[in-house]
Amino acid sequence: MLNINEIKFGNEKSAEIFSDIAQRAAKHIKTNKNLNKTTQLRKFYDELAMWNDRVQLVRENKAGKFQELMPFIKMLKAKVAYAEGRKNVDKNFSDIFNRCIDQISNVETLRDAKLFMEAVMGFCKLEEF
Repeated sequence: MLNINEIKFGNEKSAEIFSDIAQRAAKHIKTNKNLNKTTQLRKFYDELAMWNDRVQLVRENKAGKFQELMPFIKMLKAKVAYAEGRKNVDKNFSDIFNRCIDQISNVETLRDAKLFMEAVMGFCKLEEF
């Protein structure tokens, strides 16, 4: 069973964040087989990965670029809310994704959120079979 408070990034992250915790998150997301299709989830992961790449590819002043892009990263919560309202994803996914977005506070936690969602996507694919 997933305790959403286990999803912590930065200095507080558990050694199991990209393995056991990500697997429990995927199982939690995939409890509703009619919603949370991989293509929908992938859209959110892809956008998070894109924002991460835009920050990580800057050679100098990553922190400045992060601060510049932070409003757009936080806007992902609104996009997830819209998808939930349209019944493309459910509350299980939006709770987990929003927890990830809420944990992002710097370049390192942005990278952690991207890697966590990457692991979750892999485990979600396993849950489809």
